[in-house]
Amino acid sequence: MPGWLSRKKLTGSVPFTLFFFLLFFLTCANAFNEAPSLSKAVKAGTIPSIENRLPPQPVIVTPFDKIGHYGGVWRCAYTGLSDLVGVRRILYEPLVRWSPQFQVVPNLAESWEMDESGQIYTFHLVKGIRWSDGEPFTVDDIMFYFEDILFNKELTTSIPNWLSPDGDPPKVVKIDDYSFRVEFSKPYAIFLQELACPYAMELVTKPKHYLKKFHKKYADPTQLEQLIKKRHATNWVKLFQDVSGLRHAMFVSSKYPSLCAWITKVPAPSKRFVMERNPYYWKIDPEGNQLPYIETVVHELVTDPKTIVLKAIAGEIDMQGRHLGSMQNTVLLLASEGNGKFRLVPKTLSASVGILLAPNINHKDPIIKAIFSDKRFRIALSYAVNRTEINKIVCRDKGTPRQAAPLKDSEFYSASYEKAYTDFDPAKANALLDEMGLKTSKDGKRLRPDGAPLQISLDVVASMSGWVDTAEIVASNLKKVGIDAEIKSETMELFRQRTQNATHDIALWPGDGGLECLLDPRWYFPYSSESLNAPLFGLWFQSKGSRGEEPPPEINDQMKTYSDILKTVSSEKQRELFKKIIESDEKNLWVIGLVQDPPDYYVVSKRMFNVPKRDIQSWIYPNPGPIHPEQFSFEPKRFGVK
Repeated sequence: MPGWLSRKKLTGSVPFTLFFFLLFFLTCANAFNEAPSLSKAVKAGTIPSIENRLPPQPVIVTPFDKIGHYGGVWRCAYTGLSDLVGVRRILYEPLVRWSPQFQVVPNLAESWEMDESGQIYTFHLVKGIRWSDGEPFTVDDIMFYFEDILFNKELTTSIPNWLSPDGDPPKVVKIDDYSFRVEFSKPYAIFLQELACPYAMELVTKPKHYLKKFHKKYADPTQLEQLIKKRHATNWVKLFQDVSGLRHAMFVSSKYPSLCAWITKVPAPSKRFVMERNPYYWKIDPEGNQLPYIETVVHELVTDPKTIVLKAIAGEIDMQGRHLGSMQNTVLLLASEGNGKFRLVPKTLSASVGILLAPNINHKDPIIKAIFSDKRFRIALSYAVNRTEINKIVCRDKGTPRQAAPLKDSEFYSASYEKAYTDFDPAKANALLDEMGLKTSKDGKRLRPDGAPLQISLDVVASMSGWVDTAEIVASNLKKVGIDAEIKSETMELFRQRTQNATHDIALWPGDGGLECLLDPRWYFPYSSESLNAPLFGLWFQSKGSRGEEPPPEINDQMKTYSDILKTVSSEKQRELFKKIIESDEKNLWVIGLVQDPPDYYVVSKRMFNVPKRDIQSWIYPNPGPIHPEQFSFEPKRFGVK
């Protein structure tokens, strides 16, 4: 179905809608409006007039509540460079995007067609969009990404699975300056959904005109060598990767061109990381006002995430969800909501569980690896954990004990997997551990097959207090069946390093993918290195076997089944195939789910409007990006906006 037809179906009845057409009366009357700061820049001659900055047919965003006011500083907080994923969620401008209803709608691409086989996709860009430095955004930028970055073996050692689902890279053809075609060798049923995910912004964040001087194919050799030396890079590849990486491009460089609503002015990790409005932003409201409404976004650097909660309670946060989501924080925020400074906007969680246990079956210690790889041990862990206690203490009895199975709202829901092995039954746990031959010492502690004490660590991110509380309960439960468990509470950086290198024992992490099962299947089989129960198997899958470790037959079968799903256009057939993966999960319990969290919240200043009454919490749906932060606005100056 052509993109414009599907767009009408998806967005025609919602109050918050993207339109892709030229308002004739606006252009005839030259009735576009701009922020006062940009009017001053036009008068000073530093930027062109608004008619020469906007595309001929600007993208129209209908505000959620009402037309906004220009100005204001959106105050947030962050903990450093490793915490910039929260900012990425604000700067969300992929080729196609998620609507607030979690459906694919147009964005930079105003329309598309897919052939009947599901192999060929043709996209048509909005004409006249410009990068933040005023240069045109065209198909040449997308071709640069594919031909000169993705298909360049020096820069890209392996093409990500989402762009080569059958192992072969797609053929990308330029039709004209604003149309291109992507051809896969086999059907690719979820390509549009993949394009709406945050990682797909790679396609539209590589401005050719800017990056050419760092690329061996285009740069003058002498000048390129000078740039390598100036930036202390080892070679041109390292230079190019450093300057074009998303973190550097979006948050560290103030010169890198962008298509997003705000661009970096004071780079991270400054005490005050500042982004200011993009004068060439290509969206307007129905009255012809160029977006964004808000002038500046400021993230204040803090060392302790707990400080962010205190700042929110004090009214020093205008709109943020990151670092505010634990049940403990929710209780504090609910108790303080009546102070008149903020309101709480709930987020429906797409995760299957708030936290799961991921025993590392790629463990470096062969004995521990053998223990963790035995499904009886994983099932024993599940029986040993008191989910009712976790729900009562961590979730204040508002959660739901369950496995890391698809949610009830998912088309892949499995009632039997949801409840498998969730009873609190230490006797069954002990029986399974005994059956494995894990003997107990005189003091009741389990022994490894080599006679050494069975000691395991629970790796958890220290800044997430609710996760640490959960780890403490799990450790206490495991000790009651003889497993000597200690908590390894660590920084996010160290946690990432240990889990990506498979040097951890059991990791605690949210059960992402409860709704978006096909897009984020990391807990249904080792899909990527983010599958912390088997990061090396996931790496093997993503690299087509060139890196990582080859998995055993049963996991390999899951991988093959998922690959078959990607080639299957029929939704009914997709469900049949995914059921096989779920059946293997239920049988083997690769990860142990604990409790589905109740909704958590954004803190939203009472001065801010155009924020919907509810949102979705997910990385695949990088909230709040899909609800269009560019149309958030503050009440006028009398409410404190400067």
